[in-house]
Amino acid sequence: MQSFEEDISYALIQVIKEHRRQADEALKQLGLHASQEFLLFLLWEDDGLSQSQLASRLKLELPTITKSVQRMERVGLVKRRLDEQDTRISRVYLTEQGRALYEPAMKLWKDLEARTCKHMTELEQALLRRLLQQALANLSLEE
Repeated sequence: MQSFEEDISYALIQVIKEHRRQADEALKQLGLHASQEFLLFLLWEDDGLSQSQLASRLKLELPTITKSVQRMERVGLVKRRLDEQDTRISRVYLTEQGRALYEPAMKLWKDLEARTCKHMTELEQALLRRLLQQALANLSLEE
């Protein structure tokens, strides 16, 4: 009988935990908390998203996004403004301080990806990416 430690699910959780631990450690050096980089990445691509749009794109609950945005606003990384057409909507914009984190945060992610994929060929990396996408699609079908 196979040990649970040999299961794909267990291995995946261990990879995720170690990846997150290393990301958290590096993010602290930039003054960021876990997952704040994802908000910044989205805003670098599309500044002025609403909090609802951020929640939807990151597949997180709105209160989680609100708390993160508030924390980031307090330290000067983002600012919120009411939508000009619909004042019920709060839009999130990067500040200059938030924009300045793009290069160091992207370098952090590229370095972490390089460590994660060390000793893998480009083909193996493409296969891993494809298999992870398929696993996510499989799990999403269950919803």
